[in-house]
Amino acid sequence: LPVRGKASRRMSSLARPVPTARIATPQSASSARDERRARSIRPSASASASDGKDKEDDTRTESSTSSVSRRRALLGAASLATLAPASVALADEAAMAPPNPRAYFQRYPTLFAPFYGDDERATMLKTVVPNRVWCLEQNLAVGPLETPLRCVVIRLRDDSLWVHAPLAPTEEFFELIERDVGGTVKHMVVPTYALEHKVFAKDACDRWPDADLWIAPGQFAFPVEISAERIYGRTPAGVLGDVSDDAGGERGAGREPPWADEIDVKILRSGSFRLGGRDVGLREATFFHRPTGVMVVTDCIARIPEEIPPLVDPEKLLLVGKRSTAEPTPAVGSPGDTPEARLAGWKKMTLLINYFFPEHEEPGGAPGVVEWTDGWEDNFAAISGRLFVPPVVRSLLYAQDPAGVRAWADSVAEDWFAPAETTVIGEDGTSTRVVSTPASLTIVPAHWDGPLENVRVEDFLSAYRWLDDPGSDPFPEADMARGLQPVIDAVFGTKTKADESQGSGLDLFFSSFPTLASRFKGGE
Repeated sequence: LPVRGKASRRMSSLARPVPTARIATPQSASSARDERRARSIRPSASASASDGKDKEDDTRTESSTSSVSRRRALLGAASLATLAPASVALADEAAMAPPNPRAYFQRYPTLFAPFYGDDERATMLKTVVPNRVWCLEQNLAVGPLETPLRCVVIRLRDDSLWVHAPLAPTEEFFELIERDVGGTVKHMVVPTYALEHKVFAKDACDRWPDADLWIAPGQFAFPVEISAERIYGRTPAGVLGDVSDDAGGERGAGREPPWADEIDVKILRSGSFRLGGRDVGLREATFFHRPTGVMVVTDCIARIPEEIPPLVDPEKLLLVGKRSTAEPTPAVGSPGDTPEARLAGWKKMTLLINYFFPEHEEPGGAPGVVEWTDGWEDNFAAISGRLFVPPVVRSLLYAQDPAGVRAWADSVAEDWFAPAETTVIGEDGTSTRVVSTPASLTIVPAHWDGPLENVRVEDFLSAYRWLDDPGSDPFPEADMARGLQPVIDAVFGTKTKADESQGSGLDLFFSSFPTLASRFKGGE
């Protein structure tokens, strides 16, 4: 993520979009737990235990107290008759309750919540171009940190749907596409190797069994290599990119998708790493929908919003926003739950996600306590509200092959921002070529803010100016040094001898990934 001064110096041409959005009423985690508790009720359990105790007491009493025991037994029976219908009614009500539309099961282990197993996520639908392009948002969570994660849906000329990077397979997510967008999903795309953009592809394939699956080149699994058929539950229809790419050995490489006349594809090549004892190439497929001028990407460009995204959990904002982890966390709706407290939480989340251990997050006076010192707001302002390449992507990935990234950026600027040519036929039959220069494009990234409207070519290229001069847009040295730089040193082979036994390349990155939740202890 390049850094270019304070928020006041951000690009004024990038106006915040106000897209149409739909989101259903959320079902809280506590209500889901209540449902599970209700289903676990067994109406006869406590009554049977009480009845058994009465019988045991009866055997221990003398005949002179038998009338008391009989009276107790009658009272117990009456209690059972009263309680059982109510307990059965509660259990029946829970059993008849509709399933949680935000619940899902994550079938592959990942670094983000829930890591593996059951969880729930809310989904929001935004209209990018009416009746043509939409995006859906959920939240990606690591411990108490959350950031938006985005999927894009495009309606093709034949009225079918093209789905980019499916999200967590909740019923809400699927229904927003099938019911609110409307149409038949014929094509799905896995745009990159990154887990968060492909881990749910198999669930989408199960939901839409007749749709074709298209994948970016350079796919790999870690720590054990697994076939595409097992990962996705089917053989992909094709691998995006030409056969000269390193995907040439993959089945379907170079096959042109039937939607290629509407959606252009460019492959961003950003180097390779040693992972699990082998070299893996890092690739991202980027897309341009010609009829609407919408560009769809995953990680290659972003804009951090200065305001809180709508789906971020307020409880987590209040937890992260505290000055010290030793302080009590304000309850939602309490006097301590202020807009300023929530916004502080969002800004600190952003710094933690981008730098792991940012400059102004310091050890406190007591063991396990972390405190924020003055200056963190300036560091947030330096990376928010403007187009840039995020620090992890830029420093850890793109530094592997800056020439490849430059070639991609120049190609996008030349082809997708190029003036459009049209031919007008006059009444006399003569034709006139008209060249129209698009004022801007709309870019829909998978992370942070989106959609990004009114992006000009100079705005786009400015995000990559560090490729020509690394010192032209540096990140704060102290932010980088504490958390991200040690990982970069390990990946690029500059680790110390003491680290040699831990592995190399991305092996070390994955093994040293910070458990962020542990930094917010203290009764939380």
